[in-house]
Amino acid sequence: MSSNNNTSMPLAILQLQSAFRYSSLVLGFILLIGGVLGNILNIIVFMKLRNYKNNACSLYMFVRTFLDINILLIGLTTRILTTGFQVDFTLVNRIWCKTRIGFTDINSECTYTLICLQAIDAFICCSPSVGVRQKSNIRTAGYLVIGTVCFWCIHEIPYFTFQDLVVTGGTPMCITTNTIYAQYHTYFAALCVVTTIPIIVISIFGFLTVRQMKTIGVTRTLSSLTKQTISMALLQIFAVLVFNGPNAASLIYSLITTNVVKNIYRRAVEQPITSFIATYSYGPFSSSFYCYCLSKRFRKQLVVSIKELICGIRTNQVFPNTQRNRTHT
Repeated sequence: MSSNNNTSMPLAILQLQSAFRYSSLVLGFILLIGGVLGNILNIIVFMKLRNYKNNACSLYMFVRTFLDINILLIGLTTRILTTGFQVDFTLVNRIWCKTRIGFTDINSECTYTLICLQAIDAFICCSPSVGVRQKSNIRTAGYLVIGTVCFWCIHEIPYFTFQDLVVTGGTPMCITTNTIYAQYHTYFAALCVVTTIPIIVISIFGFLTVRQMKTIGVTRTLSSLTKQTISMALLQIFAVLVFNGPNAASLIYSLITTNVVKNIYRRAVEQPITSFIATYSYGPFSSSFYCYCLSKRFRKQLVVSIKELICGIRTNQVFPNTQRNRTHT
């Protein structure tokens, strides 16, 4: 009986690896195609309505669409090639090795920072105090967006220096040559900035926002645009929790078991699962459009924007006085 188990175990592991590999590949294509298409539609709606020019939360959403597209086209595309087709350009091109992850990290760190700012802004907008609601303004939001991008670009400069293509025993590897910085990047950037901190911040402010929205007096004083952006922000918060929760658990597990000696079978089982979770974690960058579509008003705005773009149909047209008089006649 024991002999049968030993002979069947490698086959079972191979089947498990194959299942997770194809699942990861299919999921990657779904997230890539659906995410790029959805973010393009987001850009069309925001550009047509131009709400991002006078609403802080809309500005965060608008900027995030460009960051999300960058992550999907650079991060997810190369991940699909690596995990699904064993094509890893970081092992053949030194420049790509030094820039790929750093550029992806800048975009993801900016995205999660803006999601946190978006959650905080939603909380401020539904405050019972008029003075607190006035803290949400487009000028401050613009400064925060610029500051966020500049800060994370500066933060990732050492990564472009320490990341390099190294050949060890005839095998090329794209690794961080500085051990201390590698640990810092793993424990702080990967575990805290893009997983733990965003989950904590958006969970706290999402809960506080929902609690304040239950106050009828506050809800009645909010404009329709503010109500829409708050609901869209809350839906995006839910998506981040759903997609980023497993990634946080996976990173914490890897951290806890760093010094644990693992046999070949355990590593063979953990590797495809970790790879699938890593692909699954691209969900927040692909799901914003579909979260926004749960808002009835956003769906109407989407239809109007597409009609204007394709058919040239414009709403709320203003006619000259002579034309209006001729029409009445």
